[in-house]
Amino acid sequence: MTCKLIMALLSESQEGNCGDDWKYELDVKVFNEGLKGEGKISVPKHTLDAGSTREPFGSPEPVTIFEGECLTELLIRLNLTATEVDLFMNDVGKASMEFKMECLGPGAGSITKDVEIAAGVRESPGILNKNSVFTAGLRFELVCD
Repeated sequence: MTCKLIMALLSESQEGNCGDDWKYELDVKVFNEGLKGEGKISVPKHTLDAGSTREPFGSPEPVTIFEGECLTELLIRLNLTATEVDLFMNDVGKASMEFKMECLGPGAGSITKDVEIAAGVRESPGILNKNSVFTAGLRFELVCD
């Protein structure tokens, strides 16, 4: 059965006092008895005020990260690199997660899974004691013929 896995960025937010100039990147890899697909969404530098959740800057297009035979389940590994952009030294936080999506079977249509991934970011130098948490909301849709 042929399936397609699509990743869409739904939201972005940040809480804390590191600053409000952000950029970030989401890398994803799909496994099913080995690496079957991968994709990336990059969001360039933009202003994101603390305490607000909003539509992602630039409204990035969804990315197809897997297309092919799907007989059992897919393992999805997601990595977030969030950067608070500063004049001299950027502050970077990273987070990773993984989850599984079951293949539905022939003609079963589609299923979606919404996830959030959050990365802690600490202001450099560490003597300033400023911290933020950047969160990205994503939707994964598995469509099977």
